[in-house]
Amino acid sequence: MKQDYASLGPFFLRVGLALVFLYAATASFLNPGAWEAYIPSFVGMIIPISLFLMGFSLFQVGLALWLLSGKYTFYAAVFAAVTLLGIIVPNIGDLDVIFRDVAIFFGAVALALLTYQSQKK
Repeated sequence: MKQDYASLGPFFLRVGLALVFLYAATASFLNPGAWEAYIPSFVGMIIPISLFLMGFSLFQVGLALWLLSGKYTFYAAVFAAVTLLGIIVPNIGDLDVIFRDVAIFFGAVALALLTYQSQKK
């Protein structure tokens, strides 16, 4: 019986991305002060940073669960990539800290590309 190991790629990308979002959400719930510095200042003019961070953490948990579900993976991957881009761009001056997010962004893009055809069926 021949295994198609290439088909495991999207699975591992989904799990890896989900773990990243779950970790960030959990860490920001437990220690929000450590994460507030990464929220763009204009957000604080619209909504209190602590409230935004709580909502964003809930969004991350939802996105992680969506990725783990394997449903509409292409769209989940696009949401993940856009979310990561939204983290990277305003924080580009902190590249020493967010450089990993760049790699994770490309992982989300890869997942989107790998699952694009399956979503069209």
